[in-house]
Amino acid sequence: MPQRVPGSVRRRAAGGAPFGVRRAVSAACAQGKQAESVVEAQRFAEQSVRLVLEVVDRRRQPDQLRPVTDARVLASVRTMLTQDLAPGRSLGAATVKHVRVTSTEQGGAEIFASYQRGPRTFAIAGRIELAKDRWRLVALRLF
Repeated sequence: MPQRVPGSVRRRAAGGAPFGVRRAVSAACAQGKQAESVVEAQRFAEQSVRLVLEVVDRRRQPDQLRPVTDARVLASVRTMLTQDLAPGRSLGAATVKHVRVTSTEQGGAEIFASYQRGPRTFAIAGRIELAKDRWRLVALRLF
């Protein structure tokens, strides 16, 4: 006597995984992409903050910021250098302490960082945006 197979099992065998499983896998993949984007944003923020501080400390040329920054940010950094407006520059070289990224919407995030010069702690705020599959620093403020 043949065994009777429930309809749900037959559908799974014929059409792959049940709908609930497909939906869960799809959601996990979307979350994986979003998590990957957050990791990339964090990595970019850390690298760009270090690069900006090296330029402000005059250890690098301002043109080295061009691949990672918007033209307005580069212009403001150059102005900061020519007018010697970098906060606490007389206290010594800047050392990054913390960099945080807060996602605001798809393709954009706010960055917050702290850095130390001598005994004092300073802050950086900025905005990064994803354009053409790469992050760019589009706003920057040193405190």
